[in-house]
Amino acid sequence: MKLMIAVPVYNRKKYLNTIVKSLKECDCINEASIIVFNDCSTEFDETYLKQIFKELNANVVTRLRNLRADRNNYKIMLDFLNTNNDVLFICDSDLLLRPDTLKFIQSDFERTDGFLSVYNSDFHRDVYFDGEFVYKQDVGFAGICLSRDLVKSFVLKQKETPRSMDFKLSSFLIKKGIRLMVPKNSYVQHIGFDGQNCNNKSVDFSSNFVPLSSFNKEIIDEIMPIVLKRQAEMIQYLLFKDKYKRCGFMVHQPRKYFAQNMLFKKLEKIYSTSYPINDKEKRYL
Repeated sequence: MKLMIAVPVYNRKKYLNTIVKSLKECDCINEASIIVFNDCSTEFDETYLKQIFKELNANVVTRLRNLRADRNNYKIMLDFLNTNNDVLFICDSDLLLRPDTLKFIQSDFERTDGFLSVYNSDFHRDVYFDGEFVYKQDVGFAGICLSRDLVKSFVLKQKETPRSMDFKLSSFLIKKGIRLMVPKNSYVQHIGFDGQNCNNKSVDFSSNFVPLSSFNKEIIDEIMPIVLKRQAEMIQYLLFKDKYKRCGFMVHQPRKYFAQNMLFKKLEKIYSTSYPINDKEKRYL
């Protein structure tokens, strides 16, 4: 299996050393091809990226204009189809990887339907528990692995560059009957709390990431005060803001709310019927 690691980059220079060192620690890193996709960063240039990723033998592609996250990820898919690789792994520049991440992808990807996320984000709802995996209702783009066939079929389905790419992809995969499989214990951790898709109130964080190296532990110790502070701020926001703002999701988007719950129940039924597990192991998430 030929694995391509795509690293989308836009500014946030402070995270680059972390992702580089994290990738260097990974087992089997020499068996993967790495391409850095620079979305017209203003904090550094292509020369800097080539220098910092030099030891990883990474190629650097610089966009002609700033595409922003969704369009850059869509273009990454198109670029992937022009390579001879079998699996695309989208590894955001603000992720911390366990040393065994790539080894896990290489060994377990065949157990999937062509989709695997190695990031068990608390932001994305668990539907079903199956051994060491959970099946999600939707997923983000950070840490996902896609087979060539799925990338091709998704790209061909789009009439234009889609917005909200992660939810469009999740919806597309579910309609195709593809399980959104994620390991219970996350293999990557999100460490960036500022960016195009961050709102500075909530924290996209996995509570099931087990750091397996001293470098992993060092970074987790570094970010935990930020995580706890953000969580406290979010609780304060929910408790003391006006009640309509607190319930804004229900007040302003009731159709979306109920549609998501209907989808959850439908998926739960499909998963439990198609992939039954031993009653002794079953638990509700």
